[in-house]
Amino acid sequence: MKKLLYILAVSLVAVSCNTTDVPAPDFSVTPKSDTYALGDTTFFSFTGNPYNITFYAGDSSHQYEFRKRASAKGTPQLQFTSYMQTGTQTNSLALMISTDFPGVYDSATIYSPNTHWTNITSKATLSTGVNNTASGVVDLSEFLNDGKPVYIAFKYTGIKSASAQRTWTIPTFTVTNLLEDGKTKMPVAADLAGAAWGVVLMKNPAVKWVVSATTLKVTGGAANSEEAESWVITKGLILNRAIPDVGVSLKNISSNSITSSFYIYKGAGVYKATFEAANTTVYDSRTNVKELQVTVTP
Repeated sequence: MKKLLYILAVSLVAVSCNTTDVPAPDFSVTPKSDTYALGDTTFFSFTGNPYNITFYAGDSSHQYEFRKRASAKGTPQLQFTSYMQTGTQTNSLALMISTDFPGVYDSATIYSPNTHWTNITSKATLSTGVNNTASGVVDLSEFLNDGKPVYIAFKYTGIKSASAQRTWTIPTFTVTNLLEDGKTKMPVAADLAGAAWGVVLMKNPAVKWVVSATTLKVTGGAANSEEAESWVITKGLILNRAIPDVGVSLKNISSNSITSSFYIYKGAGVYKATFEAANTTVYDSRTNVKELQVTVTP
């Protein structure tokens, strides 16, 4: 009998020491008011002591429902600047885009029958000799590819003639996804370096695109130089890309309990303020989400 009691006691201790149960967070939020004037401080009072509390104010980039998004409906927009120098040759720079280029940066793949490029040069304004000529906004909506990557390229050509071949510099380049609200821009390629270019030589290896952290540049040959062709192509770009919204950590498992927090909204409007309380361990995570409507008047 004593032996049986000993075994039961040991078993109970083992269970209590190895439990993976995570308690549900006991948590509530009470706003000081539902309506505030612009510039006023919003106050929220808490009860309970969850391990973690994260606050999503509901304004731009802080919306709870967007915390896990990787894409969003919008208008993909390309903008760049260019600078053309030397010679008189025409049509030496072309802006190209492909939805089926497989990302193999060689001439055979570029001209493969399975790869299709669309010339969209007419959508942009190119330099005629003035530095930092703005392309204008190039709408890429027709090339949205169901979440699959597209590739944008600058194709340079120089012919053999009595005129020197052109030199082209691209100082800036961005692709953004303008969301349906008409004001939020998500970076698809935030800058020139972010597009992660690959150079492909076709003809005359002396004339090729050179990629630096700040520019793309191709220097054409002198008069009577051999025919040249060189491409510079972005990495695969997801045109409907979106960055997940983030919340502000108010408390973590190593913090003391808190009873209130505050926030100042920067614009008038109606916001959905969300508090996510979570008890999280290596074994499990349980959450308790509270949503409040906050109205900020002008």
